[in-house]
Amino acid sequence: MIAAVIEKVVRDRLGLDPAALGTSVLDRVIEVRMKARGITEPSLYAARLMTESAERDALAADLVVPETWFFRGSHALFDRFAAFVLRCAQNARGPVRILSAPCSTGEEPYSLALAFHNHLTGPIAYTIDAIDLSERNLGRAAEARYPSSAFREPGPDPRPAYFRKTGDVWELFPHIRSKVRFLVGNLADPLLLAGERPYDLILCRNAFIYLTPDAKQRAMMNFDRLLALHGWLCVTPAEAERLPPGRFVPEGPNMFGIYRRVEVDTLLPATRIEQPLPIETPAPVPRAPQRDTNGLTVARRLADIGRLTDARAECESFLRVHPTSADALALLGVIHLATGNEDAAFTALGKALYLAPDHPEALSHMIGLCDRRGNSGRATALRKRLARSEGA
Repeated sequence: MIAAVIEKVVRDRLGLDPAALGTSVLDRVIEVRMKARGITEPSLYAARLMTESAERDALAADLVVPETWFFRGSHALFDRFAAFVLRCAQNARGPVRILSAPCSTGEEPYSLALAFHNHLTGPIAYTIDAIDLSERNLGRAAEARYPSSAFREPGPDPRPAYFRKTGDVWELFPHIRSKVRFLVGNLADPLLLAGERPYDLILCRNAFIYLTPDAKQRAMMNFDRLLALHGWLCVTPAEAERLPPGRFVPEGPNMFGIYRRVEVDTLLPATRIEQPLPIETPAPVPRAPQRDTNGLTVARRLADIGRLTDARAECESFLRVHPTSADALALLGVIHLATGNEDAAFTALGKALYLAPDHPEALSHMIGLCDRRGNSGRATALRKRLARSEGA
């Protein structure tokens, strides 16, 4: 019974799938954590795990052993990222934004910083955010001290130019470390990086193998929300199977695992949003049905480029004409999540599920909300419904 409680915490709070971690891994790690905390009763450890975020972090860090190194995937891949950032910078109004998720102990985001330092000349403005579930991993990343095994990727060795030897480890120079901002974040959290501007480049590689099915879906929905309109998403071929159908296409050779959004029709002329009204206007004319039909596409496009206030207005306008649209209500819920309005999101997603009980996007985000609010019973029921709908 206690083991089942602990496994439920691992699944629901961390989004990790014990079965994917390997035979008896969870039992072994729990034993290690209990010994580290001086706990002999499994029931007491289960209580600590449910109430202490620090202990959940420590358990997650031991369950998911970081296996990464600098320039993993080839130097050519990171050169490609640098060329893309340069193109983005030429058309950007602000810094080019990059996200590494999860970043483990920092090798991937620091590899990005090194590649950009090597290839980008002039005043190219960019920011690199890096998130991980484990505060322990983030602490090691901030220290930026690595063993020789972290430099096993074939190709140029970055150590002579950017690291100093300190005992048995190599320490990254401060001017490269300063390029990366490390943040705690759970890929499956529906409020992941809520309020952040969209990212031009998102890397998420070799992470989904550890996640439960509904955590995978929530994570991919987060990336769909966080990626800029013309951004790149880099995943592995196995992870690419979770991309929203019809929304992404490969960018370049499949070996790189880079995807971009499918090009869609240009936004309809948004006079209400972009242009001031003339001083004298004719009497308002109701929207034509054709505009109403395309309003949801407009709202989604606005959300994709980070114009969340405009997206919400367009979505609400669409719902005034089509109040029973589950797709529009689900999108409105996601927009509310992105702006940190949990209560409004809960209401919108609930309405979507009333109209379409098997709506995958609404189900996935409502599961996350129920978990956050401690409503485990409803979250479990929704997970079963999502599993049935995916298996149909």
